[in-house]
Amino acid sequence: MSIKFGTDGWRGLMSADFTVNNVRVVAQAIADYVASRGLARYGVVVGYDSRRGSKEYAKACAEVLAGNGVPVYMTATDVPTPLVAFATVRLRAGGAVMITASHNPPDYNGIKFIPHYGGPASAEITQEIEKLIAKAEVRASDMEEADRRGLVAYVDFREEYLDWISSLVDRDAIQRARLRVLVNPLHGSAAGILDEALGRLGCEVKRMRCEKDPAFGGLTPDPTLPESVQDMQDFMEGVDVGLATDGDGDRATAYSESHVTPNTLFPILLRHMLEKGVRGGVVRTVATTHMVDEIAAKNGLRVYEVPVGFKNIAPHLLMGEAIMGGEESGGFGYKWHIPEKDGVLTCLYLVEALALSGKRRIEELVREVSKEVKIMYSVRGKVEVDRPQEVRGLLADLEPRSIGGLRVKEVIRIDGAKFITERGWVLIRPSGTEPVVRVYAESEEPKVAESLLAWGLKELRKLAKAR
Repeated sequence: MSIKFGTDGWRGLMSADFTVNNVRVVAQAIADYVASRGLARYGVVVGYDSRRGSKEYAKACAEVLAGNGVPVYMTATDVPTPLVAFATVRLRAGGAVMITASHNPPDYNGIKFIPHYGGPASAEITQEIEKLIAKAEVRASDMEEADRRGLVAYVDFREEYLDWISSLVDRDAIQRARLRVLVNPLHGSAAGILDEALGRLGCEVKRMRCEKDPAFGGLTPDPTLPESVQDMQDFMEGVDVGLATDGDGDRATAYSESHVTPNTLFPILLRHMLEKGVRGGVVRTVATTHMVDEIAAKNGLRVYEVPVGFKNIAPHLLMGEAIMGGEESGGFGYKWHIPEKDGVLTCLYLVEALALSGKRRIEELVREVSKEVKIMYSVRGKVEVDRPQEVRGLLADLEPRSIGGLRVKEVIRIDGAKFITERGWVLIRPSGTEPVVRVYAESEEPKVAESLLAWGLKELRKLAKAR
């Protein structure tokens, strides 16, 4: 089969596309890549999430890397993606392989390649790996042989990671606040990490869905989906804030009186960083709220708009151009941390924002934001399409002068097609990780946002039929 890296790695259905044999082929290509860059001698970290089969897929990767003489640092248990990225930087490894399908449904799995700098692989790197996949000749060594040759070491960076992220927040302020926090890792790999970090900081922690479950309790482990976190309302009594992370702990959302979307959290986080005295640019994806732009403009900060995918945000963090970056799918990263989205650290920053402000509810922080900028309403939808990338070319011909009576002021085509109107915007773009095309819309007026979304979905269905 043709193996392609999408927005954030290669993903596929287990036992169909995502098989041990195909995993070995990808691992061989990664071994060839690190060798071609002179990085093989520094070793490769291999980590995995709590999905069904992830440990076995990780073992297959380790056997191939070792078979190529590449030292392997194997995580002792399932871990969040940001912890693997952190370990890569601390070990000064040549890169990392993370077995995860992140927020995808339970029957998916995937491989992320994390280069030596501890962030998402750029398109140039994944394209090179794809070329190597086409000519890969798998060389593998079983784990026993790899052990005998001293090529495998089991590592546990849990304590070092917890110490590091705890050092990035005001521990005293959080301890004084004594916030009551509901933690919901959706049965994913942040369980035992996020709740432990908050407990050590002095929060009163209430847990739900913290048991490891490869089926994720029958849910899609995506906290940005209201239906995946809806049952948090049943546990909110006596709780100040609810925090949820995805399957591999790199995305986060919140729950209070209701589900709080990442587009609502982004301006809260940015404003919080500014109040802490941190200044610099901010980077967001094309699908993310423009409230960020308003806050940046009021504070004289530059905004970088990039295609969807944290790999497009990471360079701005690495270069120091932006203090933080984020996307509407719940991924946030910070200049002083690894250049990877980190849902666990993001949750700590939300707790810190409450503690330092003297507030106890997310709604109170939203009201503070509303004093500075107009609150925008974001909505999204999707249409299932067998070959979503075929829609991308058709979007180039979509040039409406107006949408629902609203004049189109600008068209942005850095990723799909985004139409800026007088009272909001709508974006249509193919997913890089799933067989769907997504539509996003935002406006100060909920009815306008819904109208823009409806138009986008209608146009999308026309394009899908026209293929």
